[in-house]
Amino acid sequence: MQVLLKWLCLALLHIFAALPHPIKKIIATVSEWLLYYANGRIRKITERNLAICFQNVPEEARTQLARRSMFELSFGVLDLARCWIWKLQDLEQEVTGVVGSAHFRAAVTNGRGTLVLLPHLGSWELANLILSKDHTITTLYREPKTAVIGDLIRRYRQRSGAKLVPIGTPGLRAVLEALRSNEMVTLLPDQVPPRQFGKFAPFFGEPTLTMTLATNLIQRTGAKAVCAYCKRLPRGKYELVFLPVDDAIYDPECSVAVAALNRSIERCVLDCVEQYQWAYKRFKILPNLQKRNYLETPVSGNEDVGHRQA
Repeated sequence: MQVLLKWLCLALLHIFAALPHPIKKIIATVSEWLLYYANGRIRKITERNLAICFQNVPEEARTQLARRSMFELSFGVLDLARCWIWKLQDLEQEVTGVVGSAHFRAAVTNGRGTLVLLPHLGSWELANLILSKDHTITTLYREPKTAVIGDLIRRYRQRSGAKLVPIGTPGLRAVLEALRSNEMVTLLPDQVPPRQFGKFAPFFGEPTLTMTLATNLIQRTGAKAVCAYCKRLPRGKYELVFLPVDDAIYDPECSVAVAALNRSIERCVLDCVEQYQWAYKRFKILPNLQKRNYLETPVSGNEDVGHRQA
């Protein structure tokens, strides 16, 4: 069964990687339509997240944004195959511009290691591949439950020289050593952490369980941080964007630094809101440590307002 699953995944990756942009756009459009009118899990999570973050935006506008988000999600799944299968030199041709390179250079030349924050925005897979081509990179990742998928992730993410280390004590040692050796670490900073490794801080105004790993790494190593993402352009090309972090991310007070981390991510998201992964349960843990029921329609207007004001 594992061998069959592996060959099925490889076959789909090669098929998707070979699809021309117009065909992927058609497939993504059909997928968006199905996801929206099926009114299933992805639509409900997306709409709830957008309602939490953009309460002052009219509902009709949020609905249109949700639909664009589901299109981008579908397109991104298809485009992942291109990131994993295409030759690196061909992928480089797909990145037609770089914005904010001065911010990246300032972080890299500080002499104390560089922490690159890659939110779930645009194509973070492509951003990681492009960066690892010219820099020694260590990347933390969460081991998937299926061994075959894990093998594929390691195979394709490491093909440009990046070193993948699983989340855990050995992985943390590896990223600390990399930063102390003036190397680069890439990190997805907007994943929901285990409660003991997180702290609540505002994200688009909502108290959100946020990882303390990024800010702890900065405090322990003196590393400099920068945000990065590959923004998808209308014809399927990409633009690599670097944005500076909020300076308060270097504050020794954890609550101040974590709030600055979220503000840094917000700035990235606002550049291309529809390309953020809104189908992820970013706000699943409430400040009272109960789990938010994403699939339940809020009563009396919006349940989330009460938590925001509490």
